[in-house]
Amino acid sequence: MAFLLVFGAIPRPAVHGQLSPFPDTGAQSSGGRDLRENLPPDLIDPVINPRQTSADRIASLFSRDLRDLEEAQADIIAQLGKLSRVTREQQRVTGFGYLSGGAKQRPKWVQIDMGEPVSPDGIALFPVTAEVDDETVYGYGFPKGFRIDISNEADFGNYETIVEARSDEGVKRWPYFREAQGYSGRYIRVTATALWRAQAGGREVFALSEIMVLKGGRNLAVGKAVTALDSEEWADQWSQKFLCDGITTLGIPHGESESPTLGFRARSKEPATQSWVQVDLGEPMAIDQIEIILADPPATVPDPTVRFPYPMKIEISESPDARQAVLAGHFNPSQISMIGSNPLIVPVKDGYGRYVRVTVEGNKTPTKISFDLAELIVYSGVENVAAGKPVTAMHPLVEGNWSPEYLVDGYSSHRNLVSWETWLSELLKRNRLARRWLDKEEERLNLVDRTVTRGITSMASGIAGIFAFGLLAFSRGRVKRRRELETLRQRIASDLHDDIGSNLSSIALLAELGKTEVDEPELLIEELTDIKATADKTIESMRDIVWLIRPGEETWQQMLTRFRETASKLLRTHEYSFVVRGEPHDDRLPLEFKRDIFLIYKEVLNNIVRHAGANAVEIEIDSKRNRLQMRIADNGKGFNNLDQEFREGNGLRNLRMRAQAIGGSLKVRSALNEGTVVQLMVPMP
Repeated sequence: MAFLLVFGAIPRPAVHGQLSPFPDTGAQSSGGRDLRENLPPDLIDPVINPRQTSADRIASLFSRDLRDLEEAQADIIAQLGKLSRVTREQQRVTGFGYLSGGAKQRPKWVQIDMGEPVSPDGIALFPVTAEVDDETVYGYGFPKGFRIDISNEADFGNYETIVEARSDEGVKRWPYFREAQGYSGRYIRVTATALWRAQAGGREVFALSEIMVLKGGRNLAVGKAVTALDSEEWADQWSQKFLCDGITTLGIPHGESESPTLGFRARSKEPATQSWVQVDLGEPMAIDQIEIILADPPATVPDPTVRFPYPMKIEISESPDARQAVLAGHFNPSQISMIGSNPLIVPVKDGYGRYVRVTVEGNKTPTKISFDLAELIVYSGVENVAAGKPVTAMHPLVEGNWSPEYLVDGYSSHRNLVSWETWLSELLKRNRLARRWLDKEEERLNLVDRTVTRGITSMASGIAGIFAFGLLAFSRGRVKRRRELETLRQRIASDLHDDIGSNLSSIALLAELGKTEVDEPELLIEELTDIKATADKTIESMRDIVWLIRPGEETWQQMLTRFRETASKLLRTHEYSFVVRGEPHDDRLPLEFKRDIFLIYKEVLNNIVRHAGANAVEIEIDSKRNRLQMRIADNGKGFNNLDQEFREGNGLRNLRMRAQAIGGSLKVRSALNEGTVVQLMVPMP
């Protein structure tokens, strides 16, 4: 989408969306534009493994300085591994933040009314990373020079300056964080003493994504009133209110400890119109803020509208049955979807009670309700008074890593939760370490070049020829690997288009048909049932594709586990046996082999379910002697593939092509009313 803004008589830029400042290399924005693969030098994560070409290894043998540099780099990587990581958020198309208007008056400023005097521990300014005029701009509108002041007077007749600073290149991506102990006041103002200027057109603007006023781990600024010298109030993208909404493209402040739990899960066994979960704080107390972190199990595709498809209300009460409860907040699914991977933060004015209840509201017609939450945080002052407190629920499900007490254990579904101050401080350390690493990498590469040049000059022509041949072979190997990766990307893109794209088109068509059948409830229910079935199939297909390309899950042992899981899902209405012979090894499987063999296996099972009319299936897998033999047999109606007039369809041809692609052979033996046997022989990589 494209928009036209107006700064006085100057056209506004076409802003397509606010992006994560630290995108994955090769990732795509939701607008379909490829993000740059060659990222600027202030990238949050430097390359973890230093370049190790033939030239690097030879230079290391002859240069002690080079070995010292590499040891220093390894030490930096070790330090980075102990620091907090950043959530790579999805593109945002609403709620960018604050953008100054077209007033000629200088300097530009924006300020927050905290409602009462506060003594913050720190203040953080988050820059905007956006697509502007089809170009990714890091730090859009972040001032070159700025000052942060605090005062008890709205007009800042008297004030104290917390910090006056110049922004550097790092602030284009990183939040600016400043400790602020020893200051107190009701109003906090950020003044742009030197405005950011666009390279194209010279437009001067002042923009911020978020301001946080931090105290004891809590962001006190959420929901507070914002005023400015001037501002753009443009639809749902630029507004003063977005400056303190608690939503950033960096997501949740996480530590480094992997979560042993996933959170709380509710599943009603019988149809219901609502379900709830609540925490008992132990005694009535003042409640100032409530935060909810949605569950996001690592195995799922992150999508808040899928994970939480219900309206939600949050109530505070002095009674365990929520009598005379006070409503703290009410949110519909579209509002919840806008927070992305951020906490849902609910400021509470004059809140008081012992119980905090989260209620999801189902349809008026009773239906089975299910929802998941990772963490519930309740602030009284700056203390999380919900931590470790008793949790009760209407429809709790206790299984595996899901349990009511995990709702207040200090973990999201991924890692431990840390305070904003800790997280931002560690991000600054990460920034400094990343820059040191990049500086040393540049020094290392220059040293490698000098060392190799001297070495080649002193070597005999014969050795130089051998070395050149080795470099040529290495280069050709890299080209070959690039071609293989490109082929794999094309195949994955085809899978997404054929499977996921087809299912989504079906959902869209069914939804369109449903709009014409609102007066016929039975037909409408049938269409909605088909939509749900197709959506479930799409999610399963997406999980398979994500699993196929996910690094670290490529061993034969893990492949067998995936085979078992797939059989249990697809053959749940059949009697089947699953036999494995041989010793499964832990060597990693190439992505091409992993992809093709899994798709062969899944397609054979799908054909049995859809076409065979079988009630029993035998699956045998033998991986002895570096060869894999897979045999899948059913007792279905079969077909006579020995008949001279028999012609293979696209399904069988595709199976054979996949087998040939990994150096194997596929045999199919079938006869009418005698079932079908599919046998695959392929060398193990």
